[in-house]
Amino acid sequence: MKEKQPEIRLDVEPYTQWEPGVSSPGSACGPATMAALMEYWHTRRGCSLIPGAGYFHSKAAHINYIYSHHGGTPWGMSARGFVKGLQDYLGAALPHENRKPFSVSLFNHMQRYQAEIDAKRPVALKFDRWFSLRWRGRYAYDYHWVLGTGYDMTDKAAGPVLIVQDNGIRHKNGGFTPGRERRIPFLPNQSILTMVALHIDL
Repeated sequence: MKEKQPEIRLDVEPYTQWEPGVSSPGSACGPATMAALMEYWHTRRGCSLIPGAGYFHSKAAHINYIYSHHGGTPWGMSARGFVKGLQDYLGAALPHENRKPFSVSLFNHMQRYQAEIDAKRPVALKFDRWFSLRWRGRYAYDYHWVLGTGYDMTDKAAGPVLIVQDNGIRHKNGGFTPGRERRIPFLPNQSILTMVALHIDL
């Protein structure tokens, strides 16, 4: 049996919801996460039938397309909306006769998350303290989508750490920091997390 690595990360192209050209940047974290996930399967996993950023000519246009056609709203994207948008996006791109060549599932468990990453499948993560009714506590985000790209299990005392792409940060002066890697402790955030796994038959 292959031993799990204490730290692993996938090579995922970062997306930024705040970059110029994104039509509704304040509520585009879900579409940006979905776009990054689709780009990974297109580029890194070789699913050429899935439209990536090149098909839309830019990352901003890719985000805008998903926002307009696959579940973007001014108040953000629900987990159910994300799943439906993902299913519609892939359903239009991937041929199927008797069954869909992909599956989408929701969960909230570190071991399952590790298994997805070990299988080279990024996981969409939604942080949501408001609809989880978690008024107290300090969380990485109040309401935000990111793409889980890895994990770190090296510090047993601190517990597991999620490695994510954060979709960028907007600054008060109007500038922004592009999407980048961030490390987030799992246990303090577990109660407000929804994880979305995607498996495509290759």
